[in-house]
Amino acid sequence: MKRLSKFNIFIFFVFFLFSGITEVISQPVQGRASQGGELPRIGKVSGTIVDSEDSQPLIYASVVLNSQSDSIMVSGAITDEQGKFTIDLVPPGSYFVTINYVGYPPQNYNSIRITFREPEYDLGVVEVSPSVQMLGEVTVEAARSLMETGLDRRVINVGQEITAIGGTAIDIMQNIPSVAVDFDGNVSLRGSTNVTILIDGRPSTLTGLSGPEALQQIPAEMIDRVEVITNPSARFNPEGTSGIINVVLKEQRRPGYNGLLSLNAGSAGAYSGSLNLNYKINNWNFFTNYSGRLSDTDSYGNSLRETFFDENTNFMDQDITGNMGMGSNNVQIGFDYNFNSKNTLTFSSRYNNWNRNSDNLTEYTLYRDFITNPNSLFLMDNGTDMLHNSFNHQLNFRRTYDQRHRELTADIAFSTRNMDRNENFIQQFFNQNWETPNDLTNLERSNMNGQNWSLSSQLDYVHPLGDDSKFETGYRIQLREMDSEFNFEQFNDDGLWVNDFNRSNHFLYNEQIFAVYGMYATMLGKFSLQAGLRAEQTFVEGNQLTIDDTFTKNYLNLFPTMHLRRSFENNQSAQISYTRRINRPNNRDLNPFMRYSSEYEVSMGNPKLDPELINSFEIGYTRFWETTTLNPSIFYRQTDGMMTRFGRVVTDLPGLEGREVTLMTFENLNRGTSYGAELVINQKITNWWNMNGTFSYFRSIIDGAQMELESDSYSWSGRFVSNMNLGNGWNMQVNGFYRSPIVMLNAEIDAMYMMNAGVRKNIWGNSGTISLNISDIFNTMRFSLYNYGDNFTMNMDRWRTSRVITLGFTYRINEFERRNNNRRARDNGNGDDSMDFDVFEM
Repeated sequence: MKRLSKFNIFIFFVFFLFSGITEVISQPVQGRASQGGELPRIGKVSGTIVDSEDSQPLIYASVVLNSQSDSIMVSGAITDEQGKFTIDLVPPGSYFVTINYVGYPPQNYNSIRITFREPEYDLGVVEVSPSVQMLGEVTVEAARSLMETGLDRRVINVGQEITAIGGTAIDIMQNIPSVAVDFDGNVSLRGSTNVTILIDGRPSTLTGLSGPEALQQIPAEMIDRVEVITNPSARFNPEGTSGIINVVLKEQRRPGYNGLLSLNAGSAGAYSGSLNLNYKINNWNFFTNYSGRLSDTDSYGNSLRETFFDENTNFMDQDITGNMGMGSNNVQIGFDYNFNSKNTLTFSSRYNNWNRNSDNLTEYTLYRDFITNPNSLFLMDNGTDMLHNSFNHQLNFRRTYDQRHRELTADIAFSTRNMDRNENFIQQFFNQNWETPNDLTNLERSNMNGQNWSLSSQLDYVHPLGDDSKFETGYRIQLREMDSEFNFEQFNDDGLWVNDFNRSNHFLYNEQIFAVYGMYATMLGKFSLQAGLRAEQTFVEGNQLTIDDTFTKNYLNLFPTMHLRRSFENNQSAQISYTRRINRPNNRDLNPFMRYSSEYEVSMGNPKLDPELINSFEIGYTRFWETTTLNPSIFYRQTDGMMTRFGRVVTDLPGLEGREVTLMTFENLNRGTSYGAELVINQKITNWWNMNGTFSYFRSIIDGAQMELESDSYSWSGRFVSNMNLGNGWNMQVNGFYRSPIVMLNAEIDAMYMMNAGVRKNIWGNSGTISLNISDIFNTMRFSLYNYGDNFTMNMDRWRTSRVITLGFTYRINEFERRNNNRRARDNGNGDDSMDFDVFEM
């Protein structure tokens, strides 16, 4: 009854809020009166900006309205994801428009006149031409801008990425400003791994797949763009410390049939292929795609741990070699149906299957007091076979109205996932050299079976309040359950497999999140203001079925947001924003079950963990020149109740009493503070050469007064991307990054750096493309860690086959557009939305 009571209160709160909204939007909006002798601002200039060659919209293009008499800037706007713009509150007079877009020369459109009799001027569809320069017999054309800067996000166009061909979304992430990828494929944004990853605006983790696992299933060739949103508004899910990364896949909706075929082969045993097909007829649009991938990767590593107990010093040396093979298949089918020009229904269903096999051999050498005399030698062989299957079904509805910017969208999604993982452990002991095994051998095996499901529902409504304001509201319900059963068995002296109850576990996790939000946006002269509030009620229940031990966590949180932007002359603007966010512990963080990597390395969750609450501030500036875009920013994050993973050496674990074991777990520390600065530069060097550079610096302070643990770390990173159009269908790309050493709570990570290069040649009248790329040219990718605590130190190095040569071929069926439609990705309150308050930009 306790949960039911809270739920009733929450539903009443939602009903009360929507009742108030109904009264607000039903009230008439008073127009603005002219002040003093100033002409009344009655006019409006609108239009749609597209590329002249393929008629695709140019998103986030700058549109400046200038006075015809003195060329002084009067107002301006930024195009949305359909390439549309509107400039409101224009006084009567004669004007011309200047359109600026990186990679395109500035272009003017004259003869715009606003009068009392004709206050609105529609430019219609404006075709903007890329610059073309003849160099002898070589035609050099400007390519689509690599990065576009929007109000609350950076959009990185990766549809023509060369160095990631044949790879996955993880490889794409390594070229994204502000984003870093570690040795295990974990993605971080501005130094924090607590980032929400969306696929087409939807969370990648709904069915239990982690962000890296989801990204590893997406071929790089299927990605159109990546959106980095560091301070999202109340419309977005507040989950994630550092913000949101939204991966938008390619899509095509041209009349008739068209498609895209990609095939790739790599030197390290990596093969991949994908096929996208689309057919549009009348009010129907049918689409389907398939992608498959095979990979085989070798890995290596070593570590040395030194422990101190009383007056004894012990050493453990590990030498690791491993191999991992993976195969995956993804199939999607769906349709769009346009009832009329204002109502659209979309349905899609996706099936994903992947299998991963790995085998790791670790040589352990244990020393007592002196590292020269080993007292124990053994070999651990760990083989793993994991099979994963998932289904995802989505139904979306969109309704527009005659009133401009008024829109209703509804969304429902259901996902299931099944996972079966088998591991085998063989521990063989040796005498004083590695040549003679003794009679001591341990055989162990485990099986984990997981069944997860997720159901989400979302509704969003946008209502304009006059010409310069709007109100937006919506709700979201997310329900999910994860059922994981883990069994661990040992082979005894009688030749039988016996279950080890200390290392077996059956855990059931249930999470329910109910959210409602409201947002108001308005324009105040050259200022654009957006303020919002989101409320989320969370119910969590965990059940250790093995020992019949349950825990619950229920909490209500409010998340205010604010964005303020000021536009200036000469294509420049500044903005400040504030958001409150949350980082909830996941089921693995909360499950107190001990997970054994080996008999010397154990990790476990903490059911007492509370969510982190983050207050995030950001100040940014954007300036456009004809050939340069400059985007510096500074940010500050304060995290209360920070969850931190730390390790210590213990000797009293059940079943391992007396053995020195490294135990990793989580605790809520007192407070974490992060701040830093970023600088992003996009430079058009010539008509055929464009470069993008990013420099990031951040400082992270962990104040763990409750646990007497503190950390103060500094780190910086830099990356560059160079794109060259060499003419005659030839393109070349070179990119690289460097990340400085990082000091964490009880660990230090060495610097990481690498460089990649690739070339591409268009053939058959641009219907086909052949590409060749090499990753990690100088073979420098390596992960090195120094870990320490009160009674131990450890040095560790890990690396894998990273220098890979990949040959790729792409064929466009029936002129599949090289730049795909920049669709509005439905975000369920988590992703992209074309109705941002850029609509009210001046």
